[in-house]
Amino acid sequence: MNNLLPIAASCILAGGAIGYVIGNNGGEDAATENVAEKGKSRVPGSSRSVGRSSSSSSNSAAQSSGKPSSYEEVANVPSQTARVQSLVDLYSNMSSEELAEAAEKLKGLPMGERFLAGSLLYAAWAEVSPYDAMDHANGQRGWESMMIKPGILQSWAASDPKAAADYYASNKSQFSAMGMMGRMGGGTGGATIAKEWAKQDPEGALAWAKGLEGRDGNDATSKVLAQIATTDPERAAGLTSGLEGDALTKANVDIAKEWAKADWNGAESFINGLPADQRGDALGAAVRSLADDNPTLAAKKALEIPEGDSRDDAIESVAESMSRENPADAAAWVVANGSEKAQRDSMRNVIGNWVVQDPSAAKAWAVAQPDGELRDSAVSSYVMSDNNGSPAENIQLAETISDDRSRGWSIGMTTMRWMGEDPKAASNYLESSEFIDEGMKKRILGRSGR
Repeated sequence: MNNLLPIAASCILAGGAIGYVIGNNGGEDAATENVAEKGKSRVPGSSRSVGRSSSSSSNSAAQSSGKPSSYEEVANVPSQTARVQSLVDLYSNMSSEELAEAAEKLKGLPMGERFLAGSLLYAAWAEVSPYDAMDHANGQRGWESMMIKPGILQSWAASDPKAAADYYASNKSQFSAMGMMGRMGGGTGGATIAKEWAKQDPEGALAWAKGLEGRDGNDATSKVLAQIATTDPERAAGLTSGLEGDALTKANVDIAKEWAKADWNGAESFINGLPADQRGDALGAAVRSLADDNPTLAAKKALEIPEGDSRDDAIESVAESMSRENPADAAAWVVANGSEKAQRDSMRNVIGNWVVQDPSAAKAWAVAQPDGELRDSAVSSYVMSDNNGSPAENIQLAETISDDRSRGWSIGMTTMRWMGEDPKAASNYLESSEFIDEGMKKRILGRSGR
């Protein structure tokens, strides 16, 4: 059961990204409908199921312990955190057969609920009968299968990394979509297994990771070394011997990132000893780790990173951390030191934090910026973050955004909120608006039941 809690956190974080992707593609029906190939190679000699109590006994135990006995019961629990814990309790009491039945009952839920509950259900299923969980996941719609299987693989690897690795080796095509969501995606299948394996047997995990090829091998190896670096970064640095190319670069970045969390001076010394062409990326990763604890020092070190993506990412992290205490200073620092990309990307978090503290000041700053990407990003971030302000006024502000896509998305999301507060006024706006395309209008009206 303890293995499910990290997966629960991942579900909540990833849910927003998934909703954004699906929403931008016109709703759930626009997601790919291809059904993944079912029931491929299984590992000979591995058990398909781990025994767990029968339906009647588990339900009886749940009732006597005060734990939930159905999803309907969980859905009525107040507080998202309490519901997540209740879901963990619910699915941890179920047998493989019960989990299969529960999975079918989730199909009628709204996307957000289905994703969160389904991810935890399949992760619990992987602890009981991973092959059954995989078979069932492979029979779901394409996008659902893609989002579910990483959790199954992670949970399986946490319980039995060797068996998970054997299954992965024989069924790699099932996990080809992993790693496509950037930082939110968690990396390739090999990386997912390697990270969990390294928590139990770092040497075994490293040997296995080095046997993988291409990006999969690079990601897996770096995850093992990053896990080792959480407790012994100096040892992890020593284990990079023999690596080269992208594998070495990625490993050094991940080691620097973990080292900086515990010992900035040690991390900086390690980075300074790297080849010149690897220092920038490693320093960028280290600064992003430093930003949470010491944004002032991180701001200074971020400007030592050569211009490029690593510097932009570091500036974004520093700005987000600074804005938790003083968003005005954070915004000024980004404008003074960031590239156009860093300025644009930083505004999402800076303005979001500013709205929480002082929405009037955040709006005034965003509106005062000269026309361009920075103003578009600042205004869009303000409109999307200001959930307590006037939808009509925010839409009027959003109409000044010059980028068509950003303007349409900002207006559409605000109109959707307005529909819940004043359906008549929102509907009237939809009918007359020149800024919302017909597809967005239909989605807004459909989700509001009008």
